[in-house]
Amino acid sequence: MKKIKTTQKIVLFMSILLMVSLAGCANSNAGKTVKPSVSEDYYGAINYDLLAEKKIPPTEGSWSFFYELGEKTSVQLQEIVTELSNSKETYPKGSSEQKISDLYDCAIDLDNRNAQGLKAVTPYLEQIESARNLEEYLDGLIALSTIGQSSLINYGYYQDDMNSDTMMVGFESMDDLIGKEYMENDSMQAYCDAYKEYIQDMLVLGGEEKEAAGTNAEAVYAFASTVAAQTLAPEEFYNPDRYYNVYSYEQLLALYGNINMQKYLEAQGLSREDHYVVFEVDEIKQINAMFTEENLPVLKEYTKFVVLNDLADYAPVDYRDLKLNMEMKLDGSTEKKTDERLAFDEVETFLQWEFGKIYVEKYFDEKSKQDVKTMVATLIEEYKEIINSQDWMSPETKQKAILKLDTMDLKIGYPDQWSTIGDYLQVSAKEEGGSYLSNVIELRKANRQFDYDEYKKGVNREQWYMTPQEVNAYYNPANNEIVFPAAILQAPFFDENQSNGKNLGGIGAVIAHEISHAFDKSGSLYDEKGNYNIWWTDAEYQNYDTLSQKIIDYYGNYTISTGDAVDGTLTLSENIADLGALSTVTAVAKKQGESLEDVYTNWATIWAILTTQDLEKNYLLSDVHAPSPVRVNAVLSSIDAFYDIYGIKEGDKMYVAPDKRVAIWQTKATK
Repeated sequence: MKKIKTTQKIVLFMSILLMVSLAGCANSNAGKTVKPSVSEDYYGAINYDLLAEKKIPPTEGSWSFFYELGEKTSVQLQEIVTELSNSKETYPKGSSEQKISDLYDCAIDLDNRNAQGLKAVTPYLEQIESARNLEEYLDGLIALSTIGQSSLINYGYYQDDMNSDTMMVGFESMDDLIGKEYMENDSMQAYCDAYKEYIQDMLVLGGEEKEAAGTNAEAVYAFASTVAAQTLAPEEFYNPDRYYNVYSYEQLLALYGNINMQKYLEAQGLSREDHYVVFEVDEIKQINAMFTEENLPVLKEYTKFVVLNDLADYAPVDYRDLKLNMEMKLDGSTEKKTDERLAFDEVETFLQWEFGKIYVEKYFDEKSKQDVKTMVATLIEEYKEIINSQDWMSPETKQKAILKLDTMDLKIGYPDQWSTIGDYLQVSAKEEGGSYLSNVIELRKANRQFDYDEYKKGVNREQWYMTPQEVNAYYNPANNEIVFPAAILQAPFFDENQSNGKNLGGIGAVIAHEISHAFDKSGSLYDEKGNYNIWWTDAEYQNYDTLSQKIIDYYGNYTISTGDAVDGTLTLSENIADLGALSTVTAVAKKQGESLEDVYTNWATIWAILTTQDLEKNYLLSDVHAPSPVRVNAVLSSIDAFYDIYGIKEGDKMYVAPDKRVAIWQTKATK
């Protein structure tokens, strides 16, 4: 359940739940018995019939086309697993077929999982539990780090913001359990109470008496909430000035003054690096302040819970189901996935690049790749016109922006150079003594070694941060690149059999959205090579901030089905990208003589979603994207051409007065 913050500067088209969330909140048609008109609620009008046919699967917290396409991909890949599992063939050791079939066999054999218990992780837990002082506790953390398990101290490897040709070690937030967004919001108290009970139940499963576990659960939660209070807000991770904090080796040791970081860094092979970056300085100061002998009992309990929680998916069924029940409370789902599906999902996660190769070979249409490349080139040319039309940018700044467009790298479908992580990953069959948990621990060790070796090799600009089978997209400022995995190149996003207007409103808008991130408040801090290099003037930033504030205020006027207002600050960067995307595809469609109705209809369609109230609350607090109905209606209400197409007039709910319409990246062609 650990939340992963996108400190690596990659801007996702949709965030990922706990990485989270799909892309928005609840269905705006909730409770409506009459189809709204396009002038009243465009999102609701376009998606009314579609959403009337759809249901949130009982195993999920939402339905959307992201979910539906992801399910389609999963079914395709599950068929491969089933074939391998049912085959009587013996596959060569180390082959993709051998690893997939043997790991799945271990995962689906619940009797064996139950019989094996926690044996594979017990030595690590015992080292934590038996620690008599902070030094021995740190030794336990170091031992856990060898299996890729973090809790109190967490770090990763990234391209350096200041020099994208080099790598850096970035110290991240600790596992803050249910998270600040829940802990500090009174309306989320019921979820927090449920999470405390979950901690207690997990500790009981781990061998503690119920009363002691209850006391320890309260202490663990209090510790995590104290630390979480010091973490950055999600929107702050768009701003390097907030998270890029450089420390020398000596300064890092001083920051962790109560912790023997010299020993810890030496154990990681990271002693005396050129520099380190600390993303959450205040949080680490809080951790350091609480790293005392007096707090040793709660530190041990905290780490024990984090380990049990993180490994529950691969442990005996009681652990797995306990965690599933907690996740279901958080997302509002009502039914557990089948054992077979749970096993597949986890196996695919660990062997994702093995599955990626199979997916591309069997299901990817290479023609789509060329079609999308052509569309990208067209959209980039339009962005050049948009840049040149900005009266608040100097000619020099415009030239630099266009250089960034000219050098932007495009990655579509799958990598030209596949990850070599498969060479590190090995799976032992049950006949060889392998269990699911023991294999997972070995795979984690291998992942850790692979990441370290890649870090030592230096920057690899061919690396992908998503697999081909993911239904998503991203912009990465460090490489000045936009990336579109194979699985998103499907209807309704892209289909060679649908009109070009619809493709523009689907994958075209996705592309334009990602391009826009190169010129938002965060992207503007990086040059064409991906280095932190401020190339806007102070006056330009002031103008941009003025325009941004109008967008913050504009989106703050929108509410969701519960009556809660959208957080315009939290969602600012993604809103700017959405506004820029629709302005761009509108201009392109006009020039190509395409139907704007097709463009706007498909923009609304790709964001169709049904969401449980539980997940809706989570999205509103933590998702940097606006809720889906708002994503559609707010953008279209700010595009003049939309009014012409549908005859929107003053008094209509979709109407926004011309002087109240917002945008940054647009041209006269949009109007």
